[in-house]
Amino acid sequence: MLPILVAYGSTEGQTRKIADFIAERLRIRGHRVDLVDTASPAAELVTPAYQGAILGGSLHQQKHQAALVHFAKANRDWLAALPCAVFSVSLGAAMQDMDSRLEAQRLLQDLLGDCDLHPVVTRCIAGALRYTRYDWFKRSLMTLIARQRGMTVDTSQDCEYTDWADVEAFVDEYLAALGRVQHPQGA
Repeated sequence: MLPILVAYGSTEGQTRKIADFIAERLRIRGHRVDLVDTASPAAELVTPAYQGAILGGSLHQQKHQAALVHFAKANRDWLAALPCAVFSVSLGAAMQDMDSRLEAQRLLQDLLGDCDLHPVVTRCIAGALRYTRYDWFKRSLMTLIARQRGMTVDTSQDCEYTDWADVEAFVDEYLAALGRVQHPQGA
């Protein structure tokens, strides 16, 4: 059986942590997995030898990582032939108000349109505030945003909002869709 590709773009590390979790859940369910950071040299070496792919990135200033977008566009043809899933990590997905969640969903749809991706499953996943990794300016800005949105503003520690049960459900939904989709190479 061909492996599943999990390719991600991460800025402060939460998306990498989520991609690692997804890869591990796929392995637990008996799949081989290639985990690739789209900003690494390994991303240029990826070949179209997969039964499926999961792509993910995080939102920063309403955009996903340029490396993720580049990877998706550069590999668009063979990704289009595979059952794919796409996830987007943001603080908007952690918000209780519908406007924030709809904006996170809209930005995910913008990514799909920009890269001409047609995934079988998508998910907006709540991210984290990585106060301890921010420089002074970004920490101040994120504290202001967090305060306005009623989130944690204790900058001495990071605050994770990711719902790991929801990420696991995303993996299960993808595997169910993968089982329903006939791979063109018969794998």
